[in-house]
Amino acid sequence: MESVCCAGDGNVYVGLQSGGLMRGREDSWEVIHEDRMSVPFKDIVWYQDRLWCTSEYGLWTLDAKGRLVDADVLPEVRACAGNLSAADGVMLLGGLGGAAILDGKAWHRLF
Repeated sequence: MESVCCAGDGNVYVGLQSGGLMRGREDSWEVIHEDRMSVPFKDIVWYQDRLWCTSEYGLWTLDAKGRLVDADVLPEVRACAGNLSAADGVMLLGGLGGAAILDGKAWHRLF
């Protein structure tokens, strides 16, 4: 286990060592994504009824079919991948390439 998120959909999501992702609660768990990334997800957050995952290599979301997909964001936002935090209606993405904030409607590059 590398990262954990207790999500608003009633599930707990666990980021695994090589970019894998598990979903479950209590005694019922399943691997919903397997990968061979060289780094795990640093952060997993629940924001605007969606699961978001990040590492230095990118930003991903869980689609309506439960698949982990690349987040549909501009390249200048993707460059900020690294860490995520969500609170008070906003989500902050920050990494080696800078920082960006999602205010609920649009992304804004901070630096």
